[in-house]
Amino acid sequence: MSSGIVVNPECFEKFQLLAEKKESLRYIIYKIQGHEIAVESVVTDNQLSGAEKDYENDSKATYEALVNDLKERTNNFSDCRYAVFDFKFTTVRPGAGTSKLDKIIFILLCPDCAPVKQKMVYASSAAAIQASLGAGKFTMFQVSDEAELAHKELLDKLSDKYNK
Repeated sequence: MSSGIVVNPECFEKFQLLAEKKESLRYIIYKIQGHEIAVESVVTDNQLSGAEKDYENDSKATYEALVNDLKERTNNFSDCRYAVFDFKFTTVRPGAGTSKLDKIIFILLCPDCAPVKQKMVYASSAAAIQASLGAGKFTMFQVSDEAELAHKELLDKLSDKYNK
């Protein structure tokens, strides 16, 4: 389904910096403005406290900073957003032992209390931004409330996916 929303080229440019580990980018929040998806916020490791211990605590502090940022920008989860986050965690993999992994996650946040039209536009435009960023470069999560954004939820899903 096409929504008529275009992706601003800056979205890909910033994502590439994050994916290539340049400029220590940690997360990016995207917003639909008018008829385009644009970068709303870019946050670096230097702006976050505790980023140096991410493998020890599975990105808990930095991920919670993202969740708090989303909560603030969406008026307590009443608006939709897209976000990408560089999730660093440690897992035990069969035959490989303990592994430190870096996985980029893409979050489609469409809260239950957001206006129906807005949810439809974000959902129908998700394919456009994913294609623009390169869908094979991240793991996608669609969330509709704060509980689904919980660190443990995400860590469990990632661990399940990469422990095989």
